[in-house]
Amino acid sequence: MAVESATSNGTTDENHPEERDECKKGWLFKKTQYTKRWKRVWFHVRDWRLFYGVNEQLAEKTINLVGAKVEVLDDDGRFDWTVTTKDSKRTFILCADSAEERQAWMTAICEAQLSSQEHNSNACILQ
Repeated sequence: MAVESATSNGTTDENHPEERDECKKGWLFKKTQYTKRWKRVWFHVRDWRLFYGVNEQLAEKTINLVGAKVEVLDDDGRFDWTVTTKDSKRTFILCADSAEERQAWMTAICEAQLSSQEHNSNACILQ
């Protein structure tokens, strides 16, 4: 699932790895761990981690995506999905504004997993 795009001068991301490191960013809703309320949170995928926080400048919390399981939740009119860490100690429930946006985030997470040197499989399954 490697993505390679041309820059304005015709070179590819292969020549500019810093442009490829951060592949997806934006606002999502995250269900809080204890109160189970939805909170608007800034997220961005970089390397093999999902960073998040109250805004772009304060996105300091991280979710390690290596070995994480990504699953779509049952369709209840929202566009929810989960990210469960490899050790299964925590499941993050996230929500996008549309099915397309959810798919874009899930694909970006999958691509980040595949790009990790710690990833030991050639497959990334989105459920």
